[in-house]
Amino acid sequence: MAKILIVDDDQDLLDGQGAFLESKGFEVQTAAGMDEGLAKLSAFRPDLILTDLMMEHHDTGFVFCKKARDIPGLERVPILMQTAAPKEIGFTLDSYNAKAREWMKVDEVLIKPVPLEDLVGKIEQYLSR
Repeated sequence: MAKILIVDDDQDLLDGQGAFLESKGFEVQTAAGMDEGLAKLSAFRPDLILTDLMMEHHDTGFVFCKKARDIPGLERVPILMQTAAPKEIGFTLDSYNAKAREWMKVDEVLIKPVPLEDLVGKIEQYLSR
């Protein structure tokens, strides 16, 4: 059973995605922000991480990803960032390329709301690598 950590400040998203992914056979842990997410990583070693971009601050997701990647053993764990920023503030990720991935420490950016079946497809895609 693959393990997934979801980090987001939206409790409804945590509850909804968590329950859906558990119904699909994943072991899921959730965290309501960066500090809680980093604390969970000390005991829970996920196979994949889903994180929000804008939590405590506008760039918290990027900071979380960098700190998670610095934890020994998590360097290669796929991280998918979910964000509504492109819709809400006009921030675009058109230039999301290898160079951007290098500094963002994210494998892929998904635009919220992410349909749950699409999310499962993305998760399975990254877990099969």
